[in-house]
Amino acid sequence: MHKSLRLYAMCLALIKREVEALESEDEENLEQLCQKRMEIMDEAWKSKDGCDPNLLAKQLRAIQKAQADLTAKTRMHTETLRMTLQNSRKESTRLAGYGKTISNGQNMSLLRKEG
Repeated sequence: MHKSLRLYAMCLALIKREVEALESEDEENLEQLCQKRMEIMDEAWKSKDGCDPNLLAKQLRAIQKAQADLTAKTRMHTETLRMTLQNSRKESTRLAGYGKTISNGQNMSLLRKEG
């Protein structure tokens, strides 16, 4: 198998590992895998000379599909995180309102005792 095709096959395997890292919310590993894949993609592209263009195109289409799937999962994950953060902010605001109410109620109780 041509070196370029072997490297692209490695990229496909890395994309699968990236999906696993995304699903397990392992951002550090995800970043490392992405960086490694980028380096391998560059190396594969530089070593493509002499490779059967049809096999190369087939491998690149497989990578394109895997990348599109990864991107879709990443967008879904980002949206989930955004909604979680938004709900957390709403809950914090709600709890802060309770805190103010309780605090004001205690102050009023102290004023009543003093009066």
